[in-house]
Amino acid sequence: MSFLLALVPVSPAQAADPHSYADPDKFLVRHVALNLRADFEAHRLDGTAELTVEQRDPYAKELTLDTRDLEIRSVQLVEADGTTKILAFRQGVRDPILGSPLTIDFPHCCEPTPTTRIRIDYRTASDASALQWLVPEQTSGPHPFVYSQGQAIHTRSWIPLQDTPAVRVTYSARLRTPPELVAVMSAARLDSSTAGDYRFEMKQPIPSYLIAFAIGDLAFRPLGDRTGVWTEPSRLDAAAAELEDLPKMLEAGERMVGPYRWDRYDVLIMPRAFAYGGMENPRLSFVSPSIIAGDKSLVATVVHELAHSWSGNLVTNATWSDFWLNEGFTSYLDRRMSEMIYGKRRTDMEDAIAYEGLQLTIADFEAAGTPQDTDLKLDLTGRDPS
Repeated sequence: MSFLLALVPVSPAQAADPHSYADPDKFLVRHVALNLRADFEAHRLDGTAELTVEQRDPYAKELTLDTRDLEIRSVQLVEADGTTKILAFRQGVRDPILGSPLTIDFPHCCEPTPTTRIRIDYRTASDASALQWLVPEQTSGPHPFVYSQGQAIHTRSWIPLQDTPAVRVTYSARLRTPPELVAVMSAARLDSSTAGDYRFEMKQPIPSYLIAFAIGDLAFRPLGDRTGVWTEPSRLDAAAAELEDLPKMLEAGERMVGPYRWDRYDVLIMPRAFAYGGMENPRLSFVSPSIIAGDKSLVATVVHELAHSWSGNLVTNATWSDFWLNEGFTSYLDRRMSEMIYGKRRTDMEDAIAYEGLQLTIADFEAAGTPQDTDLKLDLTGRDPS
């Protein structure tokens, strides 16, 4: 996925990732357990996030998390027996880009434990930057739709956590929805899910920007043993026909760079109001409906998002200043996979189109007076690199 990240001034005291308030050297979040209800009238998610936290610095007294416009109602320590204890917390001054640090007074006791569970009760803002609430007119059916978009630093607007690609977490989730709508996530759906009450688990650690969900009028069709497509029911036949090569794409990736580590690879064809080409959420790429051309001419987008399953999702840039590591290797890999599936002539054509786009982008940056933004390694901190 392509995007631009604004320049951010930071103080020297800020942690190694200039786009996060968190300090993983002191505390490291290992697991996130979500229990959220989707309120389509208020355009909010409401519930709790329970964080399993490892204390790495025995002298650290404060756990700092990233948030943006979250309404924090309470923070609790969850004891091993399930009892809870209220913890003091405070939210710092809001930065328009970074949001607000959430600082929690960390509990100390005479016998330290390997991990501690912290439960945060909260709700999102109606205009949370990660959440796109669509009315029925923006879909292909009679129902509303909502989806999350975490990359680069938007996950903090719907989950209080360490929102940096340097930290990987496993996660579980319970999403409560209107009964007529279906929830999907970048995680395995559990058999305990029922209509209006969906449960998920991601056992493989992932960076925060890849925690993703969508809720809407959705139908599924398998395409092989490990692949399939989700989309709105009226478009399912066309989407399944367009993406019939999904098993071949997965096999090509495995021949290139080794076993696929995420169990399944499904594609969610988004409503027409989806603002991106595609997003590489593990197990479930979110992809624009514009790729359904009827002749497979635009499925290179899916090959690219699948390629992220190795470069990006498995091996991730530590900060967004090194984002080229994510997209650069993925672009190379998707070309080789496309060549394996569709032949060199088609891949050469896609290379030519991409190169022309690169030249136009460079020209745009130069015309805007920011040629430095074409560097592979960007200085996104606002600091003088000298």
